[in-house]
Amino acid sequence: GIHAQISNPDGGLAQTAPEKIWPQTLHGSHFNEFWNYHIYLDDGTKVHITYSVANFGSLKSPVSGVRVSVLIPGSNGPKIYQVSREYAIDYLVQDEQNDRFQLRAERELLFEGKLPETHRVRIFTRKDGNQFDIDLTFSNITRAYTRGNGKFNVNGEQIGHLTHIPYAEVTGHAAVNDIRREASGKAYMDHTYQFQTTTSLLKSGYRFVYLKDADNWDSIFFLLPEDGQEMKTIGYRLYKRDGRVRQAAVERITQITKQRVSGKNIALTMEIEMDNGERLRITRSEDEETFSVLGELGWIARRAARTFLGGEIIDFRGTAHLLEDSRVIKQFRTTPKQDLICGHSRQLSDHLFCR
Repeated sequence: GIHAQISNPDGGLAQTAPEKIWPQTLHGSHFNEFWNYHIYLDDGTKVHITYSVANFGSLKSPVSGVRVSVLIPGSNGPKIYQVSREYAIDYLVQDEQNDRFQLRAERELLFEGKLPETHRVRIFTRKDGNQFDIDLTFSNITRAYTRGNGKFNVNGEQIGHLTHIPYAEVTGHAAVNDIRREASGKAYMDHTYQFQTTTSLLKSGYRFVYLKDADNWDSIFFLLPEDGQEMKTIGYRLYKRDGRVRQAAVERITQITKQRVSGKNIALTMEIEMDNGERLRITRSEDEETFSVLGELGWIARRAARTFLGGEIIDFRGTAHLLEDSRVIKQFRTTPKQDLICGHSRQLSDHLFCR
């Protein structure tokens, strides 16, 4: 079906103040907040790190946490390593003087640095027989942006979305057990936050990231409501082209085809109409990994979280193709970096959650 876009914030491209990287919630009976890092190394290794704070209500105390996924390519196919850590919110360190967000003082699970001048992510943890050792320094960082005030509305509830790092370059290392990669590559980070039951109003969320260089990058973020219900959709695109940073709101989404993956119906091909007249077609080409957001909770806590979130939440990550053309969208078959008569096709990394 078609979901009309009527809940984006007013205003156009807006710069985001560096201090907005700090938690915007941490009060009230229900909240959740995520800092989503997408890191793509030159050798094909992919690192996804999501720091979080959450309060799912009375059956579980507020917590901070981190989810880490490392995909390492190999001759027999990629190997994927995943780990989650969680701590009581009381342990959370917010050191504004040193610009450090750390889950627990004695744990190397943190990000730090004053944007856009400098930034660093650090993960060192052992669990279930695996050791994760990630230390990445960011440079050539594009400053933070959002749309309007960065607060999107869904049936009276607000969802915040800030893109703190639209594009950066990274160096350092990423290691799992005895597999170590001296890192150089590119990175993206955004920040979402919400209160109450916003997530239960939504069926799925999509994030697409394309990073070529400091003058050529693209990200698209949007959320789809429950099927068959008159719920509002939010989303926008942030990108740099011809030396200029631009944004456009999602005007309308038509789910052209769907695919069942891990028990979830998710869009396979989507046509997106933007408020600047552009039309985009995105086709998911490969799902590389899945990750249960609630997978490591005990049954009582999981039941509480499902009540709050409206069900189990599964993260999918992989690749997709984007075809853009301001005039018309045609049926096509895409390959990475292929120029087409009716538009331009590029390969993206995709990330979606589905409830």
